[in-house]
Amino acid sequence: MFLPTENSSANDCSFKRSKTILSKSFLIFLLLFCALGEWKLQADETKIQARKTSKLEMGFHPYTQEGYFQAWNYSFTDDQTWIFATFIVSNLGPGTKNCGVSLVVFDKQNGTQFSTREYSKDELKAESGNLELEIYDSSVYKGEGGPEIKMVTDTAELVISYKTSWSKAVSLSGGKIHLPEKDAFVQADMAFSSVPAKGYLVLNGNRMELNGRGGMEHLLTNYEVYKYSRRWELYRSINSAGERLFAGGFIGNENFPEEEIRTVSALDPSGKMIFSAKVLKSEVLESETEPFSGYLLPIKEKFYLDESGSCSLTVSRRHTVGQIYVLSNISAVLRFFVRLFFTKPYQLYYITDSKLDCAQVPEGSLPKDKNFRGIFSYYLINP
Repeated sequence: MFLPTENSSANDCSFKRSKTILSKSFLIFLLLFCALGEWKLQADETKIQARKTSKLEMGFHPYTQEGYFQAWNYSFTDDQTWIFATFIVSNLGPGTKNCGVSLVVFDKQNGTQFSTREYSKDELKAESGNLELEIYDSSVYKGEGGPEIKMVTDTAELVISYKTSWSKAVSLSGGKIHLPEKDAFVQADMAFSSVPAKGYLVLNGNRMELNGRGGMEHLLTNYEVYKYSRRWELYRSINSAGERLFAGGFIGNENFPEEEIRTVSALDPSGKMIFSAKVLKSEVLESETEPFSGYLLPIKEKFYLDESGSCSLTVSRRHTVGQIYVLSNISAVLRFFVRLFFTKPYQLYYITDSKLDCAQVPEGSLPKDKNFRGIFSYYLINP
């Protein structure tokens, strides 16, 4: 049951249809990574780097600001299927409070299928600081071997059990990044990735057994994404030695001119951090006008992790495992409101290879194998 806090009004999710057109449009756009500021960060940007984080930091933390947005994105993959299941609580919208779930399923035969559900305050049960929660008949709870999720939408039922502890969690943002706006911040975490995952998916009446690997990412912000950024990115990968490498961040717009905030970090198989660094500069080595979205995106990009340029990560995307044009999944009325904020909102997912080319990383030690493979996600907001 939800325990009241000083910010408990963020949990007051009313869905009176006559007042929620704009707020629903934000809920449809669940998987976007949100919110740094419009201008310059107050903190020294060179200090932004990933670090270890805790289950408590990633738990439910409601805030009263209109831009409040908290999401937990659970993923699954095997040789044929990629699944992204997101739970969200949000204050985005004209004076309303929202909560709901989003499910993206991609398989090689049928392509991408996408569905959402929205709910009111009466359907949300969560305790402050806790990762377990319920949103109507969808839930996250503690299982015998790790977290278990259940998600129900109009077309699907998903159940997945993850075999993992929380000791491998990393804060990609290094905790809260404080912004010039009063009390504004953003926080992004990688709870776990590429861990054993089992369950089932019932989609359009067809049941599919799931036995693969999965992960979870967490986002908490109280400031609106569309005010400063063009796109958000997230890369989670693993090498032959079982070491995990993460990269994430955003590309700014005219309100954040020629700026980008990205970090790169790696963990050993036990969850110990091997190294962490802020991306000081990036270089696009090959690009294309991506045919589905129409965005100019890198095919191959190099991230420089030190001042001398002697340590870098080269990322090369291969083939898609999911693509969504957000406006195609909502009504004409909602499209009008979404376009007030997001010109061309897309979500793209790619199998991606990367190579770390460093004699020595700025801080920490090098992975045993410098070659990684994983899933790279683009959350495209505005060109």
